[in-house]
Amino acid sequence: MFCNKCGNKVDPNQQYCNKCGNKLIDNKFQEKIDYNKISYSNNSNINNNKSLTIIFIIMIITAIIIVGIVIYFIFYNNINAYYFNNEVANNETEQTATNNNAQTKGKYKTDIITDNVYYGITVNSVKDANNLIIQDSVNQKKSDYSDEIIQIENSIIENYKITAVNLKEMDVEFAKELENVINKIYDDYPNARGYLTNLTLTNLNMSEMGTIALFRPVFMFGKSNTDTTRPWVIKTQIELNSAYFLNPERIEATIEASTKSGHFPPNATQYSPVAHELGHYLSFIALLNNYNIDSILIIKDNQQDALYEIINDFNKGIFSKKMLDEAYKNYIKDNGNINFDEWRGQISEYALAKDDSGDYIYDETIAEAFHDVYLNGDDANMVSKYIVEVLKKYIEG
Repeated sequence: MFCNKCGNKVDPNQQYCNKCGNKLIDNKFQEKIDYNKISYSNNSNINNNKSLTIIFIIMIITAIIIVGIVIYFIFYNNINAYYFNNEVANNETEQTATNNNAQTKGKYKTDIITDNVYYGITVNSVKDANNLIIQDSVNQKKSDYSDEIIQIENSIIENYKITAVNLKEMDVEFAKELENVINKIYDDYPNARGYLTNLTLTNLNMSEMGTIALFRPVFMFGKSNTDTTRPWVIKTQIELNSAYFLNPERIEATIEASTKSGHFPPNATQYSPVAHELGHYLSFIALLNNYNIDSILIIKDNQQDALYEIINDFNKGIFSKKMLDEAYKNYIKDNGNINFDEWRGQISEYALAKDDSGDYIYDETIAEAFHDVYLNGDDANMVSKYIVEVLKKYIEG
């Protein structure tokens, strides 16, 4: 028998502990209690249960936060890569434009809607997802849609595996030149086929009117009718600002002024901003390859975290910076030391573009390097060629 206060071994007939003087409790009750088990075993179970409960709560909260962030980015803050110029748009001074069969007065706008979202859909395969995107595109090709433009769109769709193309009001010759840009790039990068779902005209609001074109890698297009709201259908788009691409004179003047000032690479044309956006697109393919992801067209329950990682990476330019660092090291090895930002700035002013927080947008450096090489080939800036060499490695790899 042991003292219930100090644990000293005592005789069963003792009334007081001979070590601490504690009055001993009833012997029969004493024999039923194991104080060591109470102090360790039961408390341990309680602590373990509490720990498990806390861990479970943390996991739930973390999951909710991740889901919330993903939904925020997809629904409300779809990540984009823009191509800006320096001008301030003034729509009130624009004249009437005639493009194929359509007339637009005061403002150059397209009838194409790029932000439709479908709810309660049934998607069982990639074919289902593509059919949803195609149907949305076809539904917008009404009677006033030029047959010549439709032929160009179908050619782009068939030859380059872009799911849907909508260039409705675009001048026919302008559209043909755009197809030539795409043709040249896809010939050099055959692995680029199959990722881009949409090439389309778009209307942008006044705060974005300085944007000539943009690459939108993740746009929530469809939500299923399952209890979990997944699978999701994701569009990956290149959007062309109708304020420019329906006004060839304006875009030509803008590109010429921006090129002369060094804002864009040398020899840029009114069609070449598409090459810049395709540079973003190729960089995004390299990012997907880095994550061993073949497609983000359909996102199922078990792919949600991976989508969030991709969004976070692209937003922060993590992998873009990795590719630039690799190209920078290769350059220094061959040509000697130079400051990193000075090195990037040799391509164009826009290669050093920053976001609203003042942070560098490293993917703009990659897109400008690609634009430069597209325009100037062997005569492109040496920095651009080093960057594109690394980009090509990750696309092919």
